[in-house]
Amino acid sequence: MIKKLIKYDLQKMTKLLLYLYFFTIIFAGISRLIGLGNHIQFVFIIQKVFEGITYSLIGSVVINTFVHILMVFYTNFYKDESYLTHTLPITKNKLFASKYISSLIVIFSSVLVCFLSLFIMFYSPEFMQMLTSSLQTIVAGFNISTGLFVTLFMLILFAQICGIIGIAFTAIVKAHTYNTKRVIKGLAWFAIFYLGSMLASLLTISIIFLISGNLSELGAAQLSQSAFLTVLITGLILYVIYAILFYFICNKIFNKGVNVD
Repeated sequence: MIKKLIKYDLQKMTKLLLYLYFFTIIFAGISRLIGLGNHIQFVFIIQKVFEGITYSLIGSVVINTFVHILMVFYTNFYKDESYLTHTLPITKNKLFASKYISSLIVIFSSVLVCFLSLFIMFYSPEFMQMLTSSLQTIVAGFNISTGLFVTLFMLILFAQICGIIGIAFTAIVKAHTYNTKRVIKGLAWFAIFYLGSMLASLLTISIIFLISGNLSELGAAQLSQSAFLTVLITGLILYVIYAILFYFICNKIFNKGVNVD
């Protein structure tokens, strides 16, 4: 049953996004093709116009991804659709798990489309060489491999996104334990949860550096290799913890009952 729920949620979340995915990739391709003749001034101007449109579409993909995820969660659980949703012979645990898993799939798809579009527009041996050189310059002072840095960065980004989704869902569910001003209270709880997690991260990293006797490095112009890796790995672990923690907190509140609009 969970597979059917995920399929339904994916259809709801990507109803508009699929069109945005298509047009973003198409405009990126057109921009690349026009760029083959960009030595002509007029063609160069047209290429820049299409590049601008592609950037706008990429931005639209990012914004609409989160908007659609939150809207499907909200309308499915708390608006008119909720009366059907909560009468289904399915546990709340499965209903919530479906939304969470579907959200991560949609986010991964959107990020993939954004990177693919940028790759289509800019890929060339020279561009890849420049990108590689830039990354090598960034990590040179820390004596770590570019591959390790990129891997850690991508894992941290994904874990952070998982945590933000968990925080957003928790804020919505928590706001609906009240009877009035749910939107304002939802935004307030999101701010509290997010800022609280950031402060907890800063405090945890500070304690780790204090225990290791390297607290002064946090204020240094450049971190040492060990300190840099400590920050990255600690950040990754903390974001994973937040993602798991808020998933269970939200699920627990959700299971206590649903106060629909």
